[in-house]
Amino acid sequence: MKRAQPILVYLAFVCVSQVTLISCKKDNPAPSNHTSVTWPGKEISSFKIVTPTSTGVIDTVNQTITIGVPSGTDITKLTTEIALASGLSISPASGQTEDFTNSISYTVTQPNKTTTVWTVTVKVASNTVTVDQDITQSITWTADKVYHITGSLNVSNNAIITIQPGTVIQFDANASLNIGASNNATFIAIGTANMPIIFTSSAVSPAAGAWDGLYFYNNTLNNSALKYCKIMYAGNSNTTGAINLEGCDLAIDYTTISFSNGYGIVAYYANNKGGFVSFTNNSITSTSNYGLSIEAQKLSTIGTGNTFTGSNGIFITGSYNNNSSQTWINADVPYIVDHELDIDGNLTISPGTTFEFTSGGSIEIGYYASTTFVADGGSSTTPITFTSNAVSPTAGSWKYINFYDLTLSNSIMNYCTINYAGSDSNFGAVNLSSSSSISITFTNNTISNSASYGIKTIGDDAGFQAFNNNTINTCSDHVVVTNTKHLPDLGTGNTLTAAAGKGIEFSGSHIYTTPVTWKKQTADFYVSNGENDIDGSLTLEAGTKFLFESDSYFWFGYYASTVVTAIGTSSDMITFTTAATSPAPGGWKGLYFDANYTQTNTQLDYCKFEYSGLSGVPAIYTGASINVNNCSIQNYSSANAAEYLTGIALPPGTGNDFTWVAK
Repeated sequence: MKRAQPILVYLAFVCVSQVTLISCKKDNPAPSNHTSVTWPGKEISSFKIVTPTSTGVIDTVNQTITIGVPSGTDITKLTTEIALASGLSISPASGQTEDFTNSISYTVTQPNKTTTVWTVTVKVASNTVTVDQDITQSITWTADKVYHITGSLNVSNNAIITIQPGTVIQFDANASLNIGASNNATFIAIGTANMPIIFTSSAVSPAAGAWDGLYFYNNTLNNSALKYCKIMYAGNSNTTGAINLEGCDLAIDYTTISFSNGYGIVAYYANNKGGFVSFTNNSITSTSNYGLSIEAQKLSTIGTGNTFTGSNGIFITGSYNNNSSQTWINADVPYIVDHELDIDGNLTISPGTTFEFTSGGSIEIGYYASTTFVADGGSSTTPITFTSNAVSPTAGSWKYINFYDLTLSNSIMNYCTINYAGSDSNFGAVNLSSSSSISITFTNNTISNSASYGIKTIGDDAGFQAFNNNTINTCSDHVVVTNTKHLPDLGTGNTLTAAAGKGIEFSGSHIYTTPVTWKKQTADFYVSNGENDIDGSLTLEAGTKFLFESDSYFWFGYYASTVVTAIGTSSDMITFTTAATSPAPGGWKGLYFDANYTQTNTQLDYCKFEYSGLSGVPAIYTGASINVNNCSIQNYSSANAAEYLTGIALPPGTGNDFTWVAK
């Protein structure tokens, strides 16, 4: 907590600085014979009143100039002295005498005829009030005075500070106002569009961080508000903001924060506070650190109409756990994540939102509480983006998005882009990690530049409500890792482009209780983990290719009635082969059709078997008389290419290039 300086209040005549936002316009396009040149921040280098001598404060962000003159000055007859960048002209011209009873618009014209409007305001100070003492009684600061804060001052004891529109408050180096640190206090600074309240430095030529900032502590009452205010040159520490919220909620609207040497706003979370009663139509610009730092729990209190320029985005701290449904809006700047961001509860991400992650950043969903996570970009023009915040990102620049057991089945990722993740080789860019049932909708998404897998399901019960129209490429490992149970979840329209020797890896045993199809994808299927028992009604699509790792193989029909329909074509055969980098006979075992439950209407047509025969197992062994036609078995190491159980009828079929042997 900041300590107050000794109290001294005195009156004096001073010059006053004030800025007022006025829009710029471009009246004429540059003629084709002119080169377009602009002077950002350098059009007007000096604006002075000759008598009494006074220099204006130039706000290059908002194109405003404010000049303070002492009490008693006749502002109806003031002569100007204006310095411009070379080649520019201004109207009204320098040296003219003007009536500054109201603000005057000055138009700067560039050689290409582009114009910029600057608004010049002259303010007469009746007196300056120096405030160097803690405020413990209610008070109103009025627009006819300038309030000069000399130190770190506390507002407490149920005091209410009310600041009138147009009031100027100036701060010395390291000075600040600390509201509600020890007990209740209220701070009401509500200006208007034409008469904003100004919080600025007392320095003649202020720079970013020229004063400390405004601090609102946990005893700040909720009726406190900043509206139509301008806070300039505060934030003298890289770890603090021009405005700081310490466990309180504050209304901030139509307020401009500029030239902070730290953050624009830092909101610290405590006791479910540390956000905004409202936060709309604000402008945060030219900050050395992030425009806003806020706890995930309070991120939904950010409203609409805000702009962040030259401020690096919005920094998220902590985690999110809410029972009520909330939305994180698209703030038009990225949300920055540098830690494990846990999301539990009901949360919607707005289309077009961007998240940027540091090397340690990740999102963990549904680990602690039942969670519905909806990240639906809506279309390819407004995707939700999850990417690295590195200047030159590479694969594995951040961790992953991880869905856990308590993720509900109405969770969605649709039209999302996930780029440069996968720093943990055990996980993918996106993961479904569950020891129980978890199933989400994953459609129209793009995953690229993963240093590990694209998307990985962990656990036999992790899968998808839908998995269609996704694009996954440039992954160091398999583009998809899933389980046998949920292999049918992989739907249509996917473009899966795998690296050499990689594809869609799956394993596990399962009994399908309804007919399913393993759909052909643009990447091949890799079968791992030894024996994979598969039962039920299963169809394999033409052109599908299965590559078996080491001793992996399929065992059909052991536990339940099983019909396998694997029908290729002469030009689009279904292939069963080894996953070995250098294929050789005996690279894998084969397909085993058990006598228990394999049905005789099982059919293999136009299937190709290569490099089978590991442990002497033939490419096909069947205990039922199944239909096999136009199949080829090549480069096997077993004694026989195909065998059937002695005592059953010879499996019917024609067009095969091998001979059945009874065993």
